[in-house]
Order: sequence, then C-alpha cells, then structure tokens
Amino acid sequence: MAAAPDSHPYTFGLEEEYFLVRRNGRRLRHMPRRFFDACRAALGERFGSEMLQTQVEVQTAVHDDPRAAEHDLLNLRRTIGGIARAHGLDILSAGTHPSAPWRGQRSTDKPHYDQVMDELQMLGHRNLLCGLHVHVQPADPAQRVPLMARMQPFLPLLLALSTSSPFWMGQATGLMGYRQTAYQEIPRTGLPPLFRGQDEYDDYVRRMIDARAIRDASFLWWALRPSLAFPTLELRVTDACTDPRDALAIAQLFRCLVRHLERTPRLHAALDAGAQAVIEENLWRAQRHGFDAGLIDIGSGDLVSVREMLESTLEIIAPDVVALDCARQIDHAWRILDGGTSAHGQQRHYQQRRLAGDTHGEALVHVVRWLAAASVPD
Repeated sequence: MAAAPDSHPYTFGLEEEYFLVRRNGRRLRHMPRRFFDACRAALGERFGSEMLQTQVEVQTAVHDDPRAAEHDLLNLRRTIGGIARAHGLDILSAGTHPSAPWRGQRSTDKPHYDQVMDELQMLGHRNLLCGLHVHVQPADPAQRVPLMARMQPFLPLLLALSTSSPFWMGQATGLMGYRQTAYQEIPRTGLPPLFRGQDEYDDYVRRMIDARAIRDASFLWWALRPSLAFPTLELRVTDACTDPRDALAIAQLFRCLVRHLERTPRLHAALDAGAQAVIEENLWRAQRHGFDAGLIDIGSGDLVSVREMLESTLEIIAPDVVALDCARQIDHAWRILDGGTSAHGQQRHYQQRRLAGDTHGEALVHVVRWLAAASVPD
C-alpha cells in the first residue's frame, strides 16, 4: 500500500500485479525504461516493478471507504493502461499469461530481487504469475497471528471467486486457478503453520533469520501473513482479477471476515492439523474447479456448493457488512457466481474462437486481447 494505515481499524489497501505485453503481439522480454519513468512520474511510489521485468505492481492508498477505493483502483488501471498504450503496450490482470513462456524472462535489477533470484534459481524465472494482495488492519494488530490461523477456512472461498489462470505457457491446464499450483514450487508458500500465538511465530521467524534461511519476515510468502511493513493481515492466495469489481468484492469480503473473527474470538480457535488438511483439500478443489465444484464445510464435514458457502458466510458477516458500509461491493460476489470468473471468460473466448475455426495459437491470441480490453475498463 502507498502508506501505513492510521489507528482506525479495518482500513484496507489493495496491491495488484499485472503482465506487460506488446500490442503488436511480439514477445516482451523487458520493461521499456520510458514506460517505467512515465508511470513513476504519474503515480510515484504507488507504481513499481516486480521480480520479472514483464510484470508491474500497483498499490492503492489506504482506505476506509470502499467507494474511494474503487475510484482509486480504477484510476490506477486507467492511468497505467493509457501510458502503456502510448508506448505500444497493454497490461493484463490475470493469474497467468495464457501463452507467455517463462524461459528467457529477465529479472529486475534490484538487490532484493537479486537475492530472491539467487535463492530460487530457475523457480524465480518460472514465477511468471500475478496475484491480488489485500491488506486489512485489525482493531488489535497484536492479534494478527491468531487471526492468520482462524481465517484459513475462508481462503478456498476467496480463491474460488478470483480464479483467472486456466492457461499456462500456451497450454490449457484443466485447472481454473493454476497460479497457486505453480507458486507452490517456491518455499514458504501455501497455508501458514497453525502458530499458537505471537510468541511462537516470533520464535519461528527468529530461528529462520538466525539460520540465514531468510533475511526477514517478508520472505514468508504464505497464502496469508502478518505484513512486516504494515500493521495488517495480508491476503495473498487470490489470483489477480481481470475485472476490478471482482477484486473489490474479494477485498471487502476479507475485510468483513477480519472484523467478524475479531468479534467472535471462539470461531475456528481450535483448528488442528486435521482441519488444516481439509482446508488444503478445499484449496485444491478451488484451484481445480474454481466455484464449479463444492467445498468441504469445516464444521459439518459436508460437501457444499460454493454458492451455499458464500450464502452462509454472508449470513454470519451481515453485521460487519453494515458496519463497514460495503454492501454494494460485496453484492458483486453474486455476479461473479452468475457470470463467471476471469477463468470462465478466458475458457469461453477460447472455445468460441476454436469453434469459429481458429487454431489453438490464434484462439489464445484472442484470449490475450480480451484480457487486455477487460483489464482496463472504460
């Protein structure tokens, strides 16, 4: 986020990663310096590079008003999209690029990325993935570690609503959210351990630093983590959303869940290894099927539809939706289920072009064009 949240609880911010592509369809190997300089001049530190030069990141300001956050995010996308077009480029907001190869990708020349690439080696070059990260400040930031454990049952639902990565390196993966599968090649990803409290978490971080396994806690790339830079809980499991309204709906769902968990301290307080294994299974089901298959209810053990799980989740957070004044943004989650995620849109456009006679490669080109148009709304 552009700045640390103030003392007001449940302030939030979004970070989005985008792919950078040439409008003429030729392969882009590195970020043009003039494009980077123009974006920095327009947006300052809210625009930045990512580990690979064909990716960029934007950060919203810190907000407590969902409407202001919506305006902010749309302005970020339109500003970068306009500058990109002036340089013969487009931005794509999706978990994976449908056809770009990871081989030959160039890393960004920064000490931090140099260190990460030195550790990850080929895995760093394969990290051609884009995510949506949401920061929410709890009322008591000292409770972020217990919240990190208690939030885990909701992560598969949030992932299922965000899936945007059905293709990888020109191949149909058969998954709606392939990004998480690829990302988990990297160490310290996936679900965080069920730490019993801040002391246990701090002891783990200290051991890792003392052993020189990590430099600091920012090298913990879990699906959910306490932010090192801000007093926030950071959601990281979700794919980059092509439609910004999807991103805003997910952000407000996460925000309301943070508030709800603080109001109900016993909810999910007794999660154990068996429950976490079920959550892992649900994450796989969300990766594989998106919201087209059911998820296992942690409480009952029943397999329920994502629609039912969303309905029950919205029922328990109804007071939080009212208190945080985000009903309109959260209502969009139903539109995601009715119209599909970006993954559904990509598959739909691909199939339409194949039925029209396009080759596999030609159909993927149309998918990329659709993503570019949908990522920057008018």
